[in-house]
Amino acid sequence: MKKKNKKRRQRTRVRRPKDLTIKFSTVNPPRDLEKFKTAIRETAANSVAEFPEMLETVREQFRTSHPLGIMASFATYGLLKNVTNNGNHQKALPNIEQYHAELLQAVLLTIPLEEWGKKPLPPDVMQTVFDIVPKLSETFFFQRVLAGQKVKDEQKMAVLYLQERIRFHTHAVRNWGYFSEVVKITTELYGALDEDFSAHLGFSISDLVRLMKFVFDEYERRINEHFRILQKVQRGKNTRQMVKLYYENVPDLVGNPEEMIAALPPGIKRKGMLGFLRAHLDLRLHECSTYQCDEVATLTGHAPEMVETILRAISLPLENLMDTKPEYLFLNNPVWVAPSIDLGESFFIPMPQAFFSHINPIIAKLGETAGLQKELERARARFLESKLGEVLKTALPSATISTNLKWRWDDQEFENDCLAIIDRMVVIAEAKSSRLTPEGLRGAPDRVKRHIQELVLEPSVQSSRLEKLIVDAQNGDEKARTTVRELGIDPFKVDRVIRLSVTLDDLSILSSAEDEFKRIGWIPVDHDLAPTISIADFMCLIDILDNPVLILHYLCERTFFQKSFDDLLGDEMDFLGLYLETGFNLAELEKNNEFFVVTGLSESIDQYYNSRDAGVKLPKPKAKHRPLFRKIIERLCQRRPEGWTMTGLHLLNAASFTEQRELEKALAKLRQMVRKNYSDPSHINSLQIQPQKNRKARLIFYLYPDELRPTHRTIMEQLASEALEQSLSEECCVFGRCIDNWEMPYEAICIARKQKER
Repeated sequence: MKKKNKKRRQRTRVRRPKDLTIKFSTVNPPRDLEKFKTAIRETAANSVAEFPEMLETVREQFRTSHPLGIMASFATYGLLKNVTNNGNHQKALPNIEQYHAELLQAVLLTIPLEEWGKKPLPPDVMQTVFDIVPKLSETFFFQRVLAGQKVKDEQKMAVLYLQERIRFHTHAVRNWGYFSEVVKITTELYGALDEDFSAHLGFSISDLVRLMKFVFDEYERRINEHFRILQKVQRGKNTRQMVKLYYENVPDLVGNPEEMIAALPPGIKRKGMLGFLRAHLDLRLHECSTYQCDEVATLTGHAPEMVETILRAISLPLENLMDTKPEYLFLNNPVWVAPSIDLGESFFIPMPQAFFSHINPIIAKLGETAGLQKELERARARFLESKLGEVLKTALPSATISTNLKWRWDDQEFENDCLAIIDRMVVIAEAKSSRLTPEGLRGAPDRVKRHIQELVLEPSVQSSRLEKLIVDAQNGDEKARTTVRELGIDPFKVDRVIRLSVTLDDLSILSSAEDEFKRIGWIPVDHDLAPTISIADFMCLIDILDNPVLILHYLCERTFFQKSFDDLLGDEMDFLGLYLETGFNLAELEKNNEFFVVTGLSESIDQYYNSRDAGVKLPKPKAKHRPLFRKIIERLCQRRPEGWTMTGLHLLNAASFTEQRELEKALAKLRQMVRKNYSDPSHINSLQIQPQKNRKARLIFYLYPDELRPTHRTIMEQLASEALEQSLSEECCVFGRCIDNWEMPYEAICIARKQKER
């Protein structure tokens, strides 16, 4: 009988294809590395040498033409995105970013008012500004490249490299969350301090957010109306009709259509006419960004005095930066905390979105003015701890959620912010509400080290401490066992512990540099750093994945993904975009790549949320799974048998989307073989997948007909036992599937583990 069972357990294997659903490119180092470095140094030196002249050229444009017109045109044409009905985002000038416009606004404020240009704005002036401003911004990077050439000590160089990554992140990255989430989170976060701010500043944070949300909406309305006029004008069949439509749709124009036509060059074509009318209408573009207090008060319902108080609080007066050193505009641009320009009788706000990009430092500055720093810190901490529990409950609705847990060990009291117990898994999440200050990150290495340890290491140590306690309890430590049971954890019903740190600020650039931190000694080499995810990104993550198994799998594999590359460049939404495509099944890439760039893989997620904010509804991005995998996950979540979470993790760890397709084909062939040969005791009846990573479980699909149903569980156990003997994996997961009930993705599950040596 044993021989028959042994033969029955023969199986076919799935060959793991190497191709992925997205393509990666390998960039090899230059053949002549020293020549390449020399070229970079020369480029950097030339850029730095040209900086004063380039800066003066930009200033000269402000002295020649109307500065507000230049600023309004740069922000409008450089930053405005057109969202089509299918969700495509079209940008006229892809190389212009918000931080370029912020730099230009700061340069504007260095020009004395008496030097402001009076001439109309010609196209060549704007072309000059569009060409030079990005180069000015690049000089910031090149200055640091030259500074790095003087550093010879290896550890100092590593510290400098890390600081550069942080500097670039704080300099260039603008969106710590999608617009609607930023508004929602900010309102919830700071609303509790409304009375305190009103008492000290004359307005509440809620007043401030509502007012700037109105300014943002009003700016979009004005810009849309501006371009709608051009669309109407474009309908003219000839130049005469176009001019006539222009006068009909633009109020307060001087003269009449005939006078304008007479002033034009003879023989002007329709295309040239449209360009002329566009340039003429753009002379009014700065009006779209100019706001009168009475007008805003009427439309928002706020008192005019409050509107003026609010706008002055986030504005810089004209000429405010006349004596500011140019490099300061790069390192800590004052426009970041004062995105409005105070014109005296009105306010000029060319980028209302910049307020929401920098809303946390803006409120921190206002809090400092009001003497409410401690109140702000407490509000941030309370909000994050409360929000973290709420978000975890949404993500894992069947979990037992506990917050603010306290426990003692060796006369010391320890605390964990949030604990989620679901099935045989425990999620330990720590909330860290401290601010990520550019000043702290740009300071001396010791100061930066303290900043990193406070924001990244400390919460990770907190969660690691509790994880170790659970492991000690499982290994027989009675004191540990008593302590974890007091926290509601049965150590013998825990198969996996997932740790993460959740923050208010975006620390993605820090959490992806774990190997670098360890190399320079800022984080102990033997410490497993927990992933750090902002609360805004965490909310998007659970919204996109929308399934407990997928969420747990992402969080679990996110820990290993972070450690798989020496250098990882991307933010959390890029990581999520990569996961949707690959499920983090990247063993081949992990073997061969030290530096891994995933920047840009958040495109589908960005498109979804940005389109939603623009009123365009798109299908939500989904993780790529073949029907069989999708049905198994859905059934696991519906039935929730003991061990269902680990079963889901084992399944998702077994195959990428491409490999799942091959698996389905192989199972279909195996089904036919079982139907023909099941009466033969030696027939092939199972298919096995051995992941390349030994930490992942071996996966087995066992197929049987109704006739062999009475013995299917016994055979599944035997398959699992044999697989563990042959495999380096510590676990094995077997799915039993009846070939006569094929619409059911599985009917039984068996999970087996190797016994731990003690």
